[in-house]
Amino acid sequence: GGVILPEPEVITDPSDLYKVGTFAQIHRLTRGMGSSSPPQDFSNAEFDHGGDGGGDSGAASVLLLAHRRVNLESVDSLGPPIDVTISHWPRLDYTGSDDTIRALCNEIVSTIREVAQINPLFRENVALFAMRLDANDPYRLADFAASICSAGKPEDLQAVLEEKDPEMRLHKALVLLSKEREVSKLQQEIQSKVEEKMSEAQRKYFLMEQLKSIKKELGMERDDKEAVMEKYRKQLAEYPEVPDEVMKTINAELDKLSSLEMNSSEYNVTRNYLDWLCGVPWNVMSDENFDIKEARKILDRDHYGLDDVKDTILEFIAVGKLKGSVQGKIVCLAGPPGTGKTSIAKSVAEALGREFYRFSVGGLSNVSEIKGHRRTYIGAMPGKIIQSLKTTGTFNPVILIDEIDKLGYGHQGDPASALLEVLDPSQNSSFLDHYLDEPVDISKVLFMCTANELERIPGPLLDRMEVIRLSGYDFPEKVAIGEQYLVPKSMKENGLLVEKEEEATDENQSDNKGEEKVATPLANYVHAEHVPSTVGISRDAIESLVRWYAREAGVRNLSKYIDKITRKLALQVVAEDEGAELTKKSSRKSETWTVSDENLEEYVGKHIFTSDRLYDKDPLPDGIVMGLAYTSMGGSALYIETQGIKRGLDDNGKPRGGGTLHATGKLGDVMKESSQIAYTVARARLAEIDPGNTFFDVTDIHMHVPEGATPKDGPSAGIAMVTSMLSLALGKPIRNDLAMTGEVSLTGKVLPVGGIKEKIMGGRRAGIQCIILPSANRRDYDEIPDYLKEGLDVHFAEDYETVYDVALGNK
Repeated sequence: GGVILPEPEVITDPSDLYKVGTFAQIHRLTRGMGSSSPPQDFSNAEFDHGGDGGGDSGAASVLLLAHRRVNLESVDSLGPPIDVTISHWPRLDYTGSDDTIRALCNEIVSTIREVAQINPLFRENVALFAMRLDANDPYRLADFAASICSAGKPEDLQAVLEEKDPEMRLHKALVLLSKEREVSKLQQEIQSKVEEKMSEAQRKYFLMEQLKSIKKELGMERDDKEAVMEKYRKQLAEYPEVPDEVMKTINAELDKLSSLEMNSSEYNVTRNYLDWLCGVPWNVMSDENFDIKEARKILDRDHYGLDDVKDTILEFIAVGKLKGSVQGKIVCLAGPPGTGKTSIAKSVAEALGREFYRFSVGGLSNVSEIKGHRRTYIGAMPGKIIQSLKTTGTFNPVILIDEIDKLGYGHQGDPASALLEVLDPSQNSSFLDHYLDEPVDISKVLFMCTANELERIPGPLLDRMEVIRLSGYDFPEKVAIGEQYLVPKSMKENGLLVEKEEEATDENQSDNKGEEKVATPLANYVHAEHVPSTVGISRDAIESLVRWYAREAGVRNLSKYIDKITRKLALQVVAEDEGAELTKKSSRKSETWTVSDENLEEYVGKHIFTSDRLYDKDPLPDGIVMGLAYTSMGGSALYIETQGIKRGLDDNGKPRGGGTLHATGKLGDVMKESSQIAYTVARARLAEIDPGNTFFDVTDIHMHVPEGATPKDGPSAGIAMVTSMLSLALGKPIRNDLAMTGEVSLTGKVLPVGGIKEKIMGGRRAGIQCIILPSANRRDYDEIPDYLKEGLDVHFAEDYETVYDVALGNK
């Protein structure tokens, strides 16, 4: 058989033709492949070479009836159609009885049977052309074997066609059959592997279906949809009370779920919605602790100081005990990094007996993270508030919203505005999440927020929170924290200490006797095995760390230095136990295992800070004053430097400059404006003090604030700038233990500033003994602990005249 293409291949080179071919008769022609036109019989018809083949330009299928082999003698014309001269082969009949040929014939027949058993398609070909099989005629047998092989190449089939010798023709046909057998075996192996996998999967499927049917008949199991709905009903039955509106929605969704097909997309959407509706712990409350004594013990156990936070929580517990019920609260802890804002929230949850959940909103710019996604979106889910209720399993957890001053703002909305509803006690009793679309009462939740800078929190949001300012830790507090909390924690984490297993009863007995004793981690540990009993960090070493290495308001850097020391101690203990050699930098140089002030540099290197004083000279040079600054890292000393630049005379004998101020030191806009106000006040004050002084008229003033790479802003250096300029103009130096802070108005009024406690702490680090503060900040000063006031000579000024009298006058 064959296929006639719409555009026949045209032979242009006679060498493309084989020398031996087949003389064949067209037995059947079917025009239009795949069409319904009836086949035409050409067995008794004559062919017209000039016709168009019936006018059908489509492809056709041709069935050829082969008669005999022919030799190509010559190509007379390439046509088309091609015209050739051929010679017919005589009929070849085998009459011999050669054993080799007989053996080859038997092998071919045996191979045909073998392949037919393996390959169903081969078996169909054999059955179709069985009439052509003659095992006694080697010529016909070889032709038959070659014709039913599908694995042979055209060159191999042509070789069988051209071969006249019966033995060689049988050999070539047997090679083709052998290839067919190998291909059939490989095909059978592939098929068996595929069927094995398919049958195993089908077997498991049928067994599982049978198991489900058996369990269903016995009443042991319901179908998946009924089981899911039963699970939801059981979940709802565990809750004390589900709001009526929510229950109506759940029942409607359950009815909807029962009518949906499990394979539909709507089924999965409805099921996810029910998962969240039934997963919210409706009116489930955790048992609260109303024991103030126990709560105080837990808070003191984990944190030193932070009395304002602890008192607020104790007030919260006391109100709940008196009312017999608890309400939520919104508290914002604001202060420098490392002051324990985040960690104390977990202790608060433990002290109250509530569950704890924390999430950070730093950089958050999507409202959906707070209020949830609409259910129309793919992958929609509730916001963090509903997630926290489901995770904690209660309606009254402690939720910590971290870094609330670093909220982002983007094209997906303003999260700060979304938090207005969450953090409003008058609105959050019916908080509406976009996904649930049902009111949820979150008024029992205690919200705690943390922030470094309150100025970055929007006003309406800040107005809804009770702000507790954490001013940072002063020197004694940081030493106590390091000694009682950070050192034992670090030594435990690095394997130097282990928790005590005994003496618990003794401690409880001692607690019940007489006065209470604050439990700290220090008393709960002992040295680990193979660790010398003298391994530790002394108090004077911690004091040096605080004074010369970790001056920030928090204790994060102090904790890092202590970790560095304990890791090196652990290395030295293990190295000496194993007899290993260490580098010169890591080896122990002192005889003792205790880290003290004397050998501290072996573990943490040289001092990071030397002194907060830029000038040790007393008095200071003219034009230099120490101010006090408040940053997110705490308080510090800030020097104000001024220098005068006298210009020469021009040709007319008049001064070339004078009357200008140039300020440097990476100052912000507010501080630049404050310097201009200070310059005006200084000129006006100089005119009152010394009317004949023309210093500002003939001199350009350059004012600089050191540490030029550090951004500085704010108005609190106003009186220090005025004093610095007057010191330069009058030629009067200022004592080096005097510092001041306060905003100055254009008329010389001294206005209040913030961060008084932090600024006094920074001044004490710099060795200040005399401080000038605005009179309006007297109440802030009165709230400072007494040990910070000790040894300080404090003056309160309502206008600049008082400042002048203290700094440059006769006082």
